[in-house]
Order: sequence, then C-alpha cells, then structure tokens
Amino acid sequence: MMRWFVFSAVVLAASTGVARADDDQTMLPPCAMPIAATLADRPGTGRTTSSGGAPCVALPGEWIVETGVRRQVTLDDGGSSTLASGPLTLLRTGVTPRLELAIAPPELQSRAFAGSAPVDAARGATDIVFAAKYLTLDTARAQGSIGVSYSAPTGSGEFTAGAPTFALGANLALAITSRLSFATSQTAGTAVGALANRNRSYFIYTPSYTISYALTANDTLIVQDALVSRQGPELPAGARAIVALQHAIGSRLAIDVDLERNLAPTLGYAASAVGAGIVWIVAPGHPRR
Repeated sequence: MMRWFVFSAVVLAASTGVARADDDQTMLPPCAMPIAATLADRPGTGRTTSSGGAPCVALPGEWIVETGVRRQVTLDDGGSSTLASGPLTLLRTGVTPRLELAIAPPELQSRAFAGSAPVDAARGATDIVFAAKYLTLDTARAQGSIGVSYSAPTGSGEFTAGAPTFALGANLALAITSRLSFATSQTAGTAVGALANRNRSYFIYTPSYTISYALTANDTLIVQDALVSRQGPELPAGARAIVALQHAIGSRLAIDVDLERNLAPTLGYAASAVGAGIVWIVAPGHPRR
C-alpha cells in the first residue's frame, strides 16, 4: 500500500501560489506568507493519504489539518474489488521558520469484492507515519524542500507493512508563467513485500512530474504522472496518472477532488480511484522573514 511515502514519495505542485507568481520580483515569495492552497500535501489525491506535498512548510506556531477520503475499484476477468479509505488525516506544525513536523495517524481501510475476484474481504488500519520537512529554497519563481519520513508497523491485518519503513525525498516547484507551474519529486526509501512466503524489505525509487494550471484566481487544474520503481521485491515498476481540481476558499481553506488511473498495476489488473480532500489552517503562524 506504500503508506510510508505519505509525505515525501510524490510531490504535487506547489500549487496556486507558485502557478500565480507574477512578473514582479518584489512580491513576497510564496512560502513567506503561505495560504492553504500552497501548503496542501494533497489529501484525497493519489493512492494514499498524500502522494507527496508542496515544497512550502508550515510557519512557526502554525497548525494545519488535512483530511480526505478515497475509493479504488480494481477489475479483472472474474470480478472486481473495492477499497475504501478514510479519514485520511495529516497533522502538521511549524517549529522553526523552515522546519515542520507532521504525523499521519493510522487510516481505516476496508475492501469488498464482487464476482470471482481473487481477493478476500478485509478491514483494518494502516501504519502510523512521522515526518519532517525542511524548506531549502523560497523565491517568487522557485521553491524547494527536503523531507524524511518513518513509518512504524502499528497497523492491522494486511494493511500494515509489518516492519518499519523509511523515505528520503527532495521536492522542487517552478513557476513557468503567471498561470503555469511544474513540480517534481525524487524520493528513495524502503518498502515491504512478500517473497518466498515471507515479507522482506526492499529498496524503492519514486519520481513524479506534475503540471499545474491556474484556471481562475481560486481554481487550479493539476495533472501528474508518477512512477514506482518496483511494486514488490520481484515485481515490475508501476505508474499512475492523476487529474485533480483544487479550489481555494479564502486563505485558510482549500478543497480538492481527483481522478486516478493506475497505468501499470500489480499483476496487470485495471485499477482506478476517485478521491476528495481538504486542507485547513487551523491556527495561523508567525510570518516568515
């Protein structure tokens, strides 16, 4: 389930603030006075709570809550399975002008099947995740950060990795025009998968590439292509495409809806998902200088 990449595996755009950077270089950099849309780690987008995050971090003393839901349907020749996930919660706080800490509590997941799908019904919780992100670059045209995460095997049933996992990643977002932006994430870490009737850890590399376009002052279209180097210890690479629409409601609240298509799912089954999420700045922090 790759839950351990919740914070750093795949970055989506630095979003509205980057896409709307104008030609006036005297403007405040996007991360200096962040709004909810520029901070979103994208709950509801991707196959987990978050498929990455904006390079921007929370301000000192700031508290951010993200949550969402996701529903995935996988088809094969004999039937289908449905995986429901939620609430997909992410809690973040700024501790210094450039450093934030975050925690993703276990998320509840349930799976049902129809027809002769080769899976059983299941219910359980994923592993808890702890993470930190450090802002390394903050200008009107570019933002960058590095992040680390650690996932403890606290989940239940088949939804836990069964062993600790780690990830290290770098995020970069660039404003191409006043409306168009590009973002990428390069992340490496460990995962856990079955091999020879036992689980074992293996190395995984996860790059992603994202284009964001500001449709209006409050609406942004996001398109992403993400790649996972291996879906298991001896399984091939997997890829997924995501199309999302984000809407900003003022400076402290943003919502998103998305459609995901797994272009190379494990074992070749066709999989797609829909999701929705919100990001809310519960307590604003101190402006970064």
